[in-house]
Amino acid sequence: MGVIVSSTLPSDLSPYTCIVDAVFGFSFKGANNIRAPFDTIIPALVNTSVPIASVDVPSGWDVEQGAPDSSLIQPDILISLTAPKLCAKHFRGRHHWLGGRFVPPSLALKYSLNLPEYPGSDQIVLI
Repeated sequence: MGVIVSSTLPSDLSPYTCIVDAVFGFSFKGANNIRAPFDTIIPALVNTSVPIASVDVPSGWDVEQGAPDSSLIQPDILISLTAPKLCAKHFRGRHHWLGGRFVPPSLALKYSLNLPEYPGSDQIVLI
């Protein structure tokens, strides 16, 4: 399929058309906890002009507060899983997608979740 997999971050990211940011999960505890080798990866992603698609929570962001400052990734695309996290209100990119029909209606009602309708059998919806 021509997918390049590398164990190191290339110094030149310009040949790529999109970068998928899935470095940290939603339980990550803030930008002050970034250790090697990620302490060099995040700045490289911040400084690239290649569009970034972040999965669930952009790497380095606090799941509730978002990016503490502009020194963190500001993705072009955010793909929230199950439900948007509180940090999504700080997302300023072009497209915000919600993926997965994992929340039963009874649970959405119990917690007053305002989730969009998924068209047909789609597993992802633009919000």
